[in-house]
Amino acid sequence: MSLAVPLAALWVFWGGCGVGSHPAGESARLVRAGRAAAEEHRYAEARRAFENALALDSLDAAAHCALGDLDARLGHVERAVRAYEAAIAADSTYHRARHNLAVIEADRGHLPLAIKLLEHTPTYVPALRTLPLFYAKQGRYDLAEKGLHAALEVGGENIDVRQQLGRLYLRQGRYDEARAALDLALAQDSTQAESHRLLGLLHLAERRYLEALAALHRALALNPHLIEAHYNLSSALLGLGQPTQAQAALARFETLAAHSAQVAHLRRQLDADPDHRKTRLQLAHHYRQLGRDDDALIHYRAALLADPDDLEALIALSGLLLARGEDQEVLELCRRGISQHPEDVRTSKLHFARGYVYMRRNQYQEARTAFERALALDSSSATAWNNLGHVQLSLGASAAAQQALESAIAADSTLADAHYNLGSLFLQKGQLDRAQRAYRAAIAADSTFARTYYALATVYQAQGAHSEARRCYQTFIDKWQGDPDFLRQARERLAQLPSP
Repeated sequence: MSLAVPLAALWVFWGGCGVGSHPAGESARLVRAGRAAAEEHRYAEARRAFENALALDSLDAAAHCALGDLDARLGHVERAVRAYEAAIAADSTYHRARHNLAVIEADRGHLPLAIKLLEHTPTYVPALRTLPLFYAKQGRYDLAEKGLHAALEVGGENIDVRQQLGRLYLRQGRYDEARAALDLALAQDSTQAESHRLLGLLHLAERRYLEALAALHRALALNPHLIEAHYNLSSALLGLGQPTQAQAALARFETLAAHSAQVAHLRRQLDADPDHRKTRLQLAHHYRQLGRDDDALIHYRAALLADPDDLEALIALSGLLLARGEDQEVLELCRRGISQHPEDVRTSKLHFARGYVYMRRNQYQEARTAFERALALDSSSATAWNNLGHVQLSLGASAAAQQALESAIAADSTLADAHYNLGSLFLQKGQLDRAQRAYRAAIAADSTFARTYYALATVYQAQGAHSEARRCYQTFIDKWQGDPDFLRQARERLAQLPSP
């Protein structure tokens, strides 16, 4: 059982100034402005602010530390180390710099040095939480336990510390104490996936497989990318005599673990060459597969910091921001990429992203133009055809919508959305048989697409096929997890059907 905690979870970024130097006047203002810019991913502006603060006062520990935080975040490890060392040289009591330097040294395999750095910060709460992790890695469990209790005394109740105690006790077979620590963590915050995973691991150790299964399902419902939980789930399912489900959980674990291994490998490459664009883009991709979009965002922006017009980075970043609903920045990235690479086929993805933003804003004329431009560059995009069909429907151009949706299905017959939209078009026209076939094709493409069952039920009901309508309404009710009003309508319609 691992006691590891992701490196990013240990760094202390942009908090208070920490113990030690307290910048004043213009230097302090620049440090605050730099931190604000860094939080908004304006990294070049942040660096200028910190460097300007140091130009005013070369012994400003806060400015050195903030610059180290920025470089650590961007993967410039050697520069971060130098900045933290400069902060400590300027003020030996500047504990945040000492703590963050220790995290880097531990990550580089210099655990004794990391421990020595943190042992000089006996009252700094983040260090009190991190030092026990390092002791545990050395097998010094007595010191780890003592440190965690000290962290609780100084820093008050803390979920992370309770989790660490739970891990530590589990590793030592002290199950009652582990349960008490985890119960306290869950009482503080029942939405912490890791607390549920550790509780599941405790149940596994006690061979209480049903309880373990329930706890691990809760953990994965809260965080589907929690790697170790999938492995633990596989063990619980094996204990319950369910080898097929266990193998599926193990396969998911192996997929996520492979992405995690790639992250570790690429981070080492980045340490050696922080300006390597491909490494950053690959690293961001693997972070996204692990559900760590904030980490991916950092590396996409760092790639664009080196080359603001890099098309691959612009496409990747716009896609991530589109999923996060940051529409205005998506439009700006698309504008930049399209203007710099107008003839590149890959630019079709930027036209698509622009169209999606306009569609989401109900600006259908603009959306239609954007999707048409995307398809002019790449006519194989089933999703673009489907979205164009949706937009054409919204504009009342049913013939053009039908043509676009049929093109989407020709490009990808497994795209359930396209079949569904085509069914809705036929339903509007009163062509019930064609609507029925389209909705059934949508279900064949994706049986989890719950909305389709409701639409198909209305078709069956209009056709007088009450048994089929009843079955589809009930399936919709069983599967639907969205708007409760939609669920209420389905129940009402089901109740109105003649009894079988």
